[in-house]
Amino acid sequence: MKALLSFLSITLLMSFLLIGCVPEIKNGNKSDMRIEGVQEADTKEDFQAIVVNKDETSVTVSTKGQKYILVTREIDYAAEAGDKVKVWTTGQYEESNPIQGEAIKIEIIN
Repeated sequence: MKALLSFLSITLLMSFLLIGCVPEIKNGNKSDMRIEGVQEADTKEDFQAIVVNKDETSVTVSTKGQKYILVTREIDYAAEAGDKVKVWTTGQYEESNPIQGEAIKIEIIN
């Protein structure tokens, strides 16, 4: 009987500990979860920039003295270094220098 009571007590204690480790989800929306080292912004936000460098999986852009390295795995774009572009991102940026994130659309501006 003592063994069963001990087992149930330990199980209950572990349940409370695990529940305390789960991130809070507000209104059933997982986008409210915060990840350490990631800064969130509005996902509809876009900005204009100049392409500094481009490779197969990322593009580096500069705007108003701020540089961004953006992953471009899932998108197709024709911009090259020196082009002025409009950039849409996921709105999540790593706190680094230069700022790192993911582009969802890149369009050349004439």
